[in-house]
Amino acid sequence: MKYLYTPFDIAVYFRTENLSITQEYNIINALWENKDLEIYSYYRSDKQGFKKKINHELFMMEGNLDDLDTLNLIFQEMGSKFSVGESDYEQGVIESYFKIIKLRLCYTPNTDFCKIKLRNLIGRFGYKRRTKALVEYMNRTIKALGLKAYLRGWETCDVGTVSLDDMIIFRKID
Repeated sequence: MKYLYTPFDIAVYFRTENLSITQEYNIINALWENKDLEIYSYYRSDKQGFKKKINHELFMMEGNLDDLDTLNLIFQEMGSKFSVGESDYEQGVIESYFKIIKLRLCYTPNTDFCKIKLRNLIGRFGYKRRTKALVEYMNRTIKALGLKAYLRGWETCDVGTVSLDDMIIFRKID
């Protein structure tokens, strides 16, 4: 399965990298040049529409919650353990996180790797322990995006077998 970028992924990347407008413009143009390989098919037909959707996503990140988040907050305030769309949401977060890593490696100057402790990585997804399903999904996403996980010294690793306190380094496979 090939993971392609959505305007949301690109907006998160822009937001986390604090890029200039010129840098954002150059990245959008570079992505558009490879749109068939990089961008989800729904957004490939109209460059201006694609840019507007990215800007819309950036605007939505300025503190506005979407309906799903609002519903889940209401359930939480009521003391309910029920949540809407939890597993799809988790998978979307994991995919987006690794897509952002790939965007950084491809478009942020002088960035050859991203590193994070495994404990912190799974914590970002709301986990305290590794589950088999989480590890399988992470490994599948990492592989599909053309990334590789390493320990220090370029030793390849699997997120399912390394210590939670190990520093994992993600690099793009050329």
